[in-house]
Amino acid sequence: MLSNNPHTDRRFNIEGADLGYPTLFHDGSTSVGMYVVSSQVANELIADSGFTVAEIAPGKAILSFAGVHYTDTQCGNYEEIGCAFFVNTFPRKSLIPYISTWINILRGDQPSFTWYLPVTEKSALECGIQMWGYPKTIEDIQHHRDDSHTTTTLHKDGQELLCYRVPNRGKKSPKPINSPVYSIFEGAPHIGYLTQRFTDVTYHRSGKLTLSKHPLTEPFRRLGLPKKPLLSGHMGHLNFSMSAPKLL
Repeated sequence: MLSNNPHTDRRFNIEGADLGYPTLFHDGSTSVGMYVVSSQVANELIADSGFTVAEIAPGKAILSFAGVHYTDTQCGNYEEIGCAFFVNTFPRKSLIPYISTWINILRGDQPSFTWYLPVTEKSALECGIQMWGYPKTIEDIQHHRDDSHTTTTLHKDGQELLCYRVPNRGKKSPKPINSPVYSIFEGAPHIGYLTQRFTDVTYHRSGKLTLSKHPLTEPFRRLGLPKKPLLSGHMGHLNFSMSAPKLL
C-alpha cells in the first residue's frame, strides 16, 4: 500500500524519544460524533489545503468529532480533540455523486483531512507536526469519565469553549479498519493510513456537543453546530497504528 515510500525508514528525535513508522498508540479511549454540516463552510475552512470535502447530499458534508484520552502511546500520554472532514480523493476520481461517498464512509475507505487538532502535551504536538504535518496546537483539554458518561471539555483562558458528552457503556468489538488520512506534510499533499482497533464500544445518537459564545467557537457555529449527531459513540479501549505519510 505504501511501498517505495522514501519516508518509511525516517527516524525522529522528539522530546528525547527515538520514533519512526509505523507509530503505535497502544491504549486509550475515545468519544466520537459524526455531524452533517455545510459543505460550503467546510470547504472554506480547509481551502488552504487544496482538498475539497466529499458531499453526502447537495451542500452537505460530514464532520467527524473525536475526544481522545491516550494512556499508552509512543507519542506520550495526552488528551486530544480531533475535527476532520471526509474529503474527495486526490486527484479526484470520477464517482457516483453522494452514493459513492456514503459507501466509502461505511467501508472506512473515504479519506479524511483534519481541520482542528488541539492536544495537551508538547511530545504529541511535535509528533503530529514533524511526522505527519497535522495542524496540532497546545490547548487546555479536560477528560472526565464516570460509570455512565465520558466528557471532553476544551478551555481557553479559563473559559469553557466546548464540551462533548457521551454515554460510555459498551461491549462491542468491531472489525479493525485501515483508513486513509490526508495531510499537508513538508508543504505537499500526502496520504497515511490509520489502522484502528476498538473494544468496549457503544453506538448511539446520544452524544451532546455544547458551545460557548466565545469567538473561537464561531467556525463550529458556521458549520451549523451544535445539533444532534448523525451517529455518536464511545470506544472504551483503542489500539492504533499510524503509517508513514506518502506523497499523493
